[in-house]
Amino acid sequence: MPALYLFIFVISIPLNSISLWFLCRYSRPWTPIIMFSINLTITDLLYSMLLPFQFVYHLRGNDWPFGQVLCRIVTVLFYANMHCSVLTMTSISIERYLGIVHPLQHRAIRPIRTALLTCIIIWIFVLLLHFPLMKTELTFQVQELQITTCFDVLPKNMFPSRNGFIAYFGSQVLLCFLLPLLVMAFCYTSVIRALLNAPPDQLKEIKNQTIYLIVFVLCYVPNIVISIIHFVYTTQNKTVYVEYKLSLALNSLNCCFDPLVYFFGSKEFRRKIQKKLCR
Repeated sequence: MPALYLFIFVISIPLNSISLWFLCRYSRPWTPIIMFSINLTITDLLYSMLLPFQFVYHLRGNDWPFGQVLCRIVTVLFYANMHCSVLTMTSISIERYLGIVHPLQHRAIRPIRTALLTCIIIWIFVLLLHFPLMKTELTFQVQELQITTCFDVLPKNMFPSRNGFIAYFGSQVLLCFLLPLLVMAFCYTSVIRALLNAPPDQLKEIKNQTIYLIVFVLCYVPNIVISIIHFVYTTQNKTVYVEYKLSLALNSLNCCFDPLVYFFGSKEFRRKIQKKLCR
């Protein structure tokens, strides 16, 4: 697992940096998809920058050496960026659904302003969702193993009751995993179904939408399923800790795939990159 985090960090940082540069500087005119893609790239970059902490933590056998304040900051940013990425991808799927399946109604909306406001609301929402973690000490000393864990053992006083724990983490699973999964599945299947009835020249667009769906399924669905199982098991004093951590690492691969989706999914984006690199 440490090797996987290090690999993702080394690949993701340059790929997303290049993508962000081209999206901000050379993607004109800006569209809602570009706005969401910029937000997703920023999210992937911030997420990738936190991976060295995960690398060191797991390399030391789940021993956190950076102190409780940094544990709190890294944990909040790590999960907030992951949830922000899921919600941004959900917004992209909704935008594609409206633009392709309901183009006439979509024209009546001011898409750029709506996309920017949506990105701001997503960030505010995920930060508020993780506010309880910001004021909780997340490190825990395991005397028997002589290690200090970070967000692996939750303090008993974090919630006033067991129902509070179920309500908090249950809402995270519902709002940041299960609901986005259902929305994206509906949007992309509707888009593909609509494109199947379109002229033959839309075949490439069908392939692009299929690629987006495959990337989501490969990177996010295992983590969503394991997160739900992990939550249910935790309420029953059981654990799937190893599987949950592996699913988080697999989820991180999305940071590497997103720039490749931009490159292969957009002829214009690919053309501009090739033009600049071949100068």
